[in-house]
Amino acid sequence: MSSNYKSDNSEENFEIELYESFRRYFSNPNLKFGINLIDTDGTVYKPHEAFNAVFDEWKVISSKWDRLGLLYSFWDETEFGKLDKWQVLERYNNDRLPLESVKFQEGKLNGDDQRNPLVLVALAKTYRLLSQLSSARSIIEYTFNNSPKDSPFNQRIFVEYANILHLHDDERDKERAHQLIQEILQKKISASKDNEIALINFFAFSNDYMDSSIFAAIFLTLGQSGIDDWDAMANEYYYCPVFRHKHAVKLASTGQVIHALAKLKSLIEEFPWYKKGLVAMVNMIRKLRIQMNQPSFMEDELKKLDQRLSSQ
Repeated sequence: MSSNYKSDNSEENFEIELYESFRRYFSNPNLKFGINLIDTDGTVYKPHEAFNAVFDEWKVISSKWDRLGLLYSFWDETEFGKLDKWQVLERYNNDRLPLESVKFQEGKLNGDDQRNPLVLVALAKTYRLLSQLSSARSIIEYTFNNSPKDSPFNQRIFVEYANILHLHDDERDKERAHQLIQEILQKKISASKDNEIALINFFAFSNDYMDSSIFAAIFLTLGQSGIDDWDAMANEYYYCPVFRHKHAVKLASTGQVIHALAKLKSLIEEFPWYKKGLVAMVNMIRKLRIQMNQPSFMEDELKKLDQRLSSQ
């Protein structure tokens, strides 16, 4: 999977992430825009000079998604009012703030909005991220069943429907989810001019991409991808607790258990309702105790986790 992302906090990378964040902010990978960096006296500034205050904050943040979150807040100051309602929901979803999406739904959406397929797909995604699968399913099934066959939004609807179906325990739901994704992939492969296609590339933020953290993780697993591939795709789907859980499992399977624990810790801090993350962290600590022959390893942390599990 190719990417122009550079894992540093350089002035060059600030410019890359500034423009990337703007496209992600509007949920539009093809957005054409320019930022006026010319002063009234004709002086031309580079982005880190024109936006030096936000650059100073940005350059000390190590996580790409924390940096993007900072840039989203920066764009809020001038661009929030230009977002369509579905874009507002996605701005929050993709910034790991699904509870803000719920607040926006409760305060700003009217009856017409809740018949808009783009709004409904974004709302279904919100409830998926909140692990409220019954609500997510009812929204996406309504959208799926009431959208015309020639709707330009069908791919978005089908992909989110597949995401939600796969998370259910019924094997028939999982089978249907895979059928939906395979139908979309087959169309993409048939339309492609490339002789060899890395399927995972269809899930990266780009023209007509598939917004599926669930199936991105599945294809990474089936393809026996390395950690570099998982890390690259994490730059796409860090907003999804399911993907982050699978990423931590992959790290642990390659012997990077402490790194995996750190991933799980940040996951359950940001998504405290995601029970599978709590369970995974508890199990990982207990396995480490046995392997290290240290029965009191992370004792305080384990007690807190057990208390949280018992309260859920």
